[in-house]
Amino acid sequence: MDYLLLLTSIILLLFSLKKIAMIKYRTTDGIAADIKQNILSLLWGIVVVSAILTIIYQVWVVTGKSSYWDGVFILGGTALLTFFSSFWFYYKSSVKFNEGV
Repeated sequence: MDYLLLLTSIILLLFSLKKIAMIKYRTTDGIAADIKQNILSLLWGIVVVSAILTIIYQVWVVTGKSSYWDGVFILGGTALLTFFSSFWFYYKSSVKFNEGV
């Protein structure tokens, strides 16, 4: 079950990052459309933050829930890897959607 939740969180993170990149490069006509675009970005941002936290926690659970320094290193390493891979994936998605605009 832990592996399934981890895989689901990773897929949800990638999907929501792609959605945020798509929302960013949409053309808007008016203030109401800009407000809607910002609200959608914020809502997908909540999903991104919760997915990142779930990934970090699930990797810690899968590796044995250590409460010593190795658990700290696992949490820190997973956090760094998740953040950097998220920024990389968002950058690649935004460049792809920017070329189409």
